[in-house]
Amino acid sequence: MRFLIAFVALIGYASASAILAPLVYGANAGDVQAAAIDATVAAQDTVRAIGEGQARAAEAVVQHNTEAVRQVAETNRNLHENAYWGNLAASQNYVAAAQSQVAAIDGTAAAVRAAHAGAPIVGAYGISPYGIAAPYTAYGAYGLGLHAW
Repeated sequence: MRFLIAFVALIGYASASAILAPLVYGANAGDVQAAAIDATVAAQDTVRAIGEGQARAAEAVVQHNTEAVRQVAETNRNLHENAYWGNLAASQNYVAAAQSQVAAIDGTAAAVRAAHAGAPIVGAYGISPYGIAAPYTAYGAYGLGLHAW
């Protein structure tokens, strides 16, 4: 039992001396210098890490902006391309419709000329079925009055 009490007392003295020694004897110059160096290195590492984080963030912003500009340019190009081909197709449809209309009028006029081939001609004018003198008047099935001069 005495040994146990002596051992606990020795441990208590050792731990108290480790805690109280800097207060009693003062700080060791080497320990203070080492602590200052450690604090300086830690501060430099922190500043470096902050700088690297800001550089990565700036690079990410540049990449994001570059991608956004690329997407806008591609969308703009697609819109212009679609508008061009859409206008071209519409123009071709207009031409086809006009050609169809001309062909229909020509066909109607030819049919009327063929129907009136035996009709009496007064000057340069033919007599229409309704008694109206008009040059090659195409009345069609419903009397639309289409003219093919």
